Amino acid sequence: MQVRTYRKIHRYLGLVVGVQLLLWTGSGLFFALNPIEKVRGETEQTEPPSVPADLGIASPGVALDELKDSGDHVEVLSVLLRPHLDGSVYEISYRENGVTRWALAEASSGELREPVGRDEAAALARRDFAVSAEIAAVDLLTDVESDSEYRGGPLPAYRVAFDHPLGTNIYVSSDRGRVMARRNNRWRQFDFLWMFHIMDYSTRDDFNTVWLQLASVLGLITVFSGFILAGLTSPKLRRLFGGRKLVSRSGAADRRRTSQPP
Repeated sequence: MQVRTYRKIHRYLGLVVGVQLLLWTGSGLFFALNPIEKVRGETEQTEPPSVPADLGIASPGVALDELKDSGDHVEVLSVLLRPHLDGSVYEISYRENGVTRWALAEASSGELREPVGRDEAAALARRDFAVSAEIAAVDLLTDVESDSEYRGGPLPAYRVAFDHPLGTNIYVSSDRGRVMARRNNRWRQFDFLWMFHIMDYSTRDDFNTVWLQLASVLGLITVFSGFILAGLTSPKLRRLFGGRKLVSRSGAADRRRTSQPP
């Protein structure tokens, strides 16, 4: 194959995949320069409280019995004692008819309690956010879009928006009574670039899209064609490997013209 042919292959492949290669490099640079702790809002998170050692608690047996009596095919998966605002609760995970659910029980009595309400969610979000800022809005979410910043999180949940330059939203699960996600402008920039990085323009979570596979293959071919072109056009490499002299048609034509007598 002539050098001119390799040049064409490399040139046209570069035009096709060059934009995506630029997006991969640019987004990768952004990921490298922004620690994931900042992206997730963990640098603005307060230290989580602990359960006092001398706390008087009751057995969660009452709550477990209530759950089992509430429906058929209820299977308890886990019971976790943890702090909750000024008290403590049992967070109970269970499976009902094949669907995983959560419930809260008061640690002091062991009885089931109502899911977290709007004011309680706002208090949980305010305690979690270490920055001094006013709460701008509290919204109950029962459904989200596939590209939402809270996609994949348990619902229903409260979105607590803070009036802050970072544009922080804290999401509190109503059933679990805990902060499930922290979203800010850094996360949104990360998520936008992540969409181009993995070439999933809908859910932004799929690593196996056809577009990503195709662009990766074309990117490899572009790189290898560049290596081949460098080898074919480098006099040192040709001498090193004992190859014959290869020139393009245009180069040969120029040489013939310069060798002709005036």
